[in-house]
Formats: sequence, structure tokens, C-alpha cells
Amino acid sequence: MADDDSLSDDDDQLDIPDNTKHILSIQLGQVDIDCWFHSPYIDAEDGSNEKNRVIEKLFICEYCLRYFLNNRKYHQHMNECTLRHPPGRKIYEDPNGLCIYEVDGTASQLYCQCLCLLAKLFLERKTIYFDVSPFLFYILVESDKRMKNVQHIIGYFSKEKLSDECYNLACLMILPHYQRQGFGRFLISLSYELTKLEKKTGTPEKPLSALGQMTYKSYWHSTILIKLEEYRRSQIHATVIQLSIDTGICIDDVIQTLIDLRIAHPGTSIIESNYKQNEARDHRNRRRFKSNMDIDQCDDNNNNTLSPTSVLTIDEDLLHTKMIRLTNSKSSLKSDQHNFDPKYLRFTNRR
Repeated sequence: MADDDSLSDDDDQLDIPDNTKHILSIQLGQVDIDCWFHSPYIDAEDGSNEKNRVIEKLFICEYCLRYFLNNRKYHQHMNECTLRHPPGRKIYEDPNGLCIYEVDGTASQLYCQCLCLLAKLFLERKTIYFDVSPFLFYILVESDKRMKNVQHIIGYFSKEKLSDECYNLACLMILPHYQRQGFGRFLISLSYELTKLEKKTGTPEKPLSALGQMTYKSYWHSTILIKLEEYRRSQIHATVIQLSIDTGICIDDVIQTLIDLRIAHPGTSIIESNYKQNEARDHRNRRRFKSNMDIDQCDDNNNNTLSPTSVLTIDEDLLHTKMIRLTNSKSSLKSDQHNFDPKYLRFTNRR
């Protein structure tokens, strides 16, 4: 799991051990990128795997993702390649020139295989390269500001077409030169929006990497805080199930996030679950005098008592404090952070 941004997000770079890679760099379009890990690219000319050979630079067409060891053959291909954006159907386009294509691993097998090989250069744990048929791929691109109908790949995520575990994301990769601009969070937001359109809740495939865990925790925390604030303003007495449905986040992840935030507690009835500032404040003050061990035990108890049907009592003071911090964090981000806006989705039929 690799990628995204500064709000404790996902694309702070890992320490890359040099002995894990055999391709030192790639040229993708006009960009040279240093590689991080080994990827099992195969030499099309002799069919050999290049793992034991050091390749100074691999040339990759940024449109169809075919790859070449030879610069001359690469330029010859670029003169002949007719693609200028990913295959599949465009499902998202915003005024900033960001587009997303949904690509079926069965219909565009070679493209998706090449995409997985590219991703492996920057993902340590990726294992699926060639069996792409069970997956849908969501490719994020940006439109070229000078050339019409030309789009440059930023990153992607994949998901299983059918998942018994309700996984809504299998693999996520943002190319290094596009990292720390919010694109990882952008794609995570899309994955949950697709989940809500399917009238489901979802979760990423586990286990997550350390960076993936940080990214998702940041997303879950901010998303649930914003939804709780909406409930507070509307005086809605929400259950854990309702919070899960409204955010698309699976119940287990919702419960764990509420425990992490220490902001919501279960009530046994609608009356008891009204937004009672004084009661919530007293509860919080009592916890301040507990030892760290007692607090951990309190969290364990919360985990046992927060159930899908629990009606939530919200600590308004703590919610207000956390919302201020969230607002300040967003305002301190770089101006080039990109946000997903579901109103630009262009779905007519869902599978």
C-alpha cells in the first residue's frame, strides 16, 4: 500500500534498500523516475526475466504502458502508438482536468498487467501482476494543459469485482512525482463513493502497510468527524449502523475509529443518547484521572459495548475541539492538494 499526503497520509517515502531492485530508473513519458523495488518485467525479445541483470533505464509508454529496453524502439513505438489516455470508460472528470477511467482486467488484460508491473516498482508488497481478470482498475489521469486530448497517468487503485470480504480496494499506487498532492486520499474517497453507490459498506484489503494504515486512519478520522458534526447540527441520534451506511466505511472500521477518537459512547436508548454536554464532560473528566492502564481498559470495554445498533452519545466539547484541529490541518495543507468531488462522477449503470 503506497502513496499520499501530509495529513499523516500515505506518500512519505520509505527507506528503499538498494538490493531489492534491478531496474534503476524508468522513463515514463517525459519524466525520469528512480525505482524503489524489484518488478518482474520480462524481456520481450528473449522471454527472460531480468531479475539478475541491472537495467539502467527502462522506457515505458505513458499511454499504453508497453515497455522497452531500447531507446530507439521506444521512440519508434511512441510515433506509432495511438492511445492518449487509458482504455475503458471515463467515469469522472472535474474542471481541474482530473479524470478517472474504469478499466476491466478482462477486457484490457495487457494494459492492466503492464500497470501492475509498473506499480511493483514502487510497492514492496504487491504480488498480483498477471492474473488481472478478477479486478477492476481505476486510473487517475490529468489532462495536458497544452495538448488537447492528451492525458498523463497519476496513479490508480484496483478492486476485486466480487469480494466475499467486502473489500473495496486491493492495491493503491501514486507515481512518485505526483505524491504529496492529495491524490492517494482522492482515490480512497472514490473507493468509498463507489461502495456507497453499490449500497454497500467496504474496507481495504488487510493487512495494510504502515503507511497504508496511517493513510486510512487519517481518512476514517476526518470522514467520521465531519459526519458526526452533521449529526450534531441536525440533532440526529445516529447508530453505528447509520454512521457506517452514510460513510460507506464498514462497521468494524467505524467502531475502531470511534474508539480511537474517544468521542462517542454507546447509549441504551434514544433519551439517554441525546447530546448532553454536561454528562459527556463529566465522563471525560473522570477519564483524565485514570492511569494509562485504566484508559486502555476503558477502551477495551468500549470495544465490547459499541455495537452496530448502539445509539451514540457525543462529547460535544471534544467534537468541537477536534473539528477545529481538522479545519486547521486542512487550511495548513499546500494549495495544490486535490480533493475528490462526487458530483463529477458520471455513472449511468453500475455492475
